Amino acid sequence: MTSKRSYVARGALALLLALAAGAGEPVKLEVTPVEPARFEKRENGVYFADFGQDAFGGLRIEFPADPSPGAWKVRLGEKLGANGAIDRNPGGSVSFREVPLAVQPGRRAYQLDIPPGKLPRGAVTAKAPGAGEIAPFRYAEIEGPASALERSGVRQLFVHAPFDENASGFECADETLNAVWKLCKHTIEAATAFGVYIDGDRERTPYEADAYIAQLTHYACDLDPRVARATFEYLLKHPTWPTEWSFHMPMIAAEDYEATGDPELARDHYEELKGKLLTGKARGDGLLRAGAIVDWPAGERDGYNNGRQFPGDRQLGPEYNTVVNAFYYHALGKMALLARALNKEDDARDFEAKAKQVYEAFNRVFFDPMRGVYTDGEGGAHASLHANMFALAFGLAPEDRVARVADFVQSRGMACSVYGAQYLLEGLFKAGRDGYAVQLMASKSDRSWGHMLDLGSTMTLEAWDPKYKNNLTWNHAWGAAPANILSRFVLGVRPLEPGSSKILVAPQPGGLKWVRGKVPTAIGPVSLNIGNGAVFRLEIELPPNANARIVPPRRLGGQVWLDGKPALSLDGVRAGRHVIESR
Repeated sequence: MTSKRSYVARGALALLLALAAGAGEPVKLEVTPVEPARFEKRENGVYFADFGQDAFGGLRIEFPADPSPGAWKVRLGEKLGANGAIDRNPGGSVSFREVPLAVQPGRRAYQLDIPPGKLPRGAVTAKAPGAGEIAPFRYAEIEGPASALERSGVRQLFVHAPFDENASGFECADETLNAVWKLCKHTIEAATAFGVYIDGDRERTPYEADAYIAQLTHYACDLDPRVARATFEYLLKHPTWPTEWSFHMPMIAAEDYEATGDPELARDHYEELKGKLLTGKARGDGLLRAGAIVDWPAGERDGYNNGRQFPGDRQLGPEYNTVVNAFYYHALGKMALLARALNKEDDARDFEAKAKQVYEAFNRVFFDPMRGVYTDGEGGAHASLHANMFALAFGLAPEDRVARVADFVQSRGMACSVYGAQYLLEGLFKAGRDGYAVQLMASKSDRSWGHMLDLGSTMTLEAWDPKYKNNLTWNHAWGAAPANILSRFVLGVRPLEPGSSKILVAPQPGGLKWVRGKVPTAIGPVSLNIGNGAVFRLEIELPPNANARIVPPRRLGGQVWLDGKPALSLDGVRAGRHVIESR
């Protein structure tokens, strides 16, 4: 049985989302016509349009007068060449299409009929009414017999799920970070073009890990659960093979419950979720025997287990390894949360007992006290970034070990993929290393989101650069982690209780001098304006019925003031505008 829960207001219009449709039913997609940001007729007679942002969609052309009939050509692409024209050989899986257009006498309006590309079996297709086949593109070139064509007659038909652009916002003192926020926010809207989160245009396939990161970012930008829930339902029917991807399913269900307050996914699929835990692979001390994908592409694993595979598997060992067991521990905790939401108290206690057992074995078997780091697994001495960043991200490092583990993680830099970066950043913020985490997100190195922008992309890439993955796509939503990290950790707004019946506001602005933004929650938006100088100052607007715990940055000491008065506690702050200062 599927619930029909209403979600409150995100933004000034107090939009109410009533999810009357059953879970798993197709998301109703929208088509938004986009005017060119730049339009010109070039010397070779080719009309060139730049729509400002890459998006999945089609193209509509309307001539102002009867055009010259004949065989026209339309080129669609994501990347420009050095000559300023669309790159016809962009490399990898960067999109380029050349489509014939038969212009007929007396007919002025055309919607481009894009032929489907080569896709693997099982690829999903778009279902937007009237849009036809879609492709990712930012640029269009229209070439044919001499005819007049104007900006007003050319439109990109941007296909996407319903998305409230005003539900969230972020701005800070660092312009690169502002551009990264926009890059990631647009990516997540554009990634909804198929009604489920896909991995990119090359495969157009949902994967569990991709879906979880896309869900985190979608909920941080616009708390509408329809695409995430549709993707979850799809993945139950079409699971993928990596071990850790299985654990992402309880994580998706728990994230949905914590964000919305409705345990719909767990209620409808509880036994299937229990199966995703793979508990049959556990030995007596609770640790799982299984290989791990660790990270992807393969070159982004920071030498995990010296590259040795798990016996008889295409994943990596050791047989009892940190990455698999970190995810297992985390998924057990999420299943305990979901079980308790469904009044399955015995199951909840069992999951918690298993998690405690894994925690103790993890720290006994995998930690090297001489070096102060976690090794990649039992029987090996190699210590990778991944073994340690997942320990931080999932709370497996005891408090007295956090500093040394965080030092090691920081020493490795961005030695992971754009997927792994989600967990690297979470681990750093949880360890109190917000200054370094913010630097990574604002970086312009070749392993950064700033570099994606420098390459000319307006959607996040599948990998940091073509030299790290030669068939990468320029439209891969698992690279959009910074938007959810900026919302959840830099602005610091997260639900303390499901449905945000209690909210945590714990800003970690690092070295940013000022930050402001808006975060959607199930009870309404939280707006923040942070001054991060000698005096920390937070101006916050909490929605009606709010109950918030406000935690100023850890580095701050001394007296904390609430609305001009000394405050012994910032727990239980209610709706309205408040000013918090640390003097």
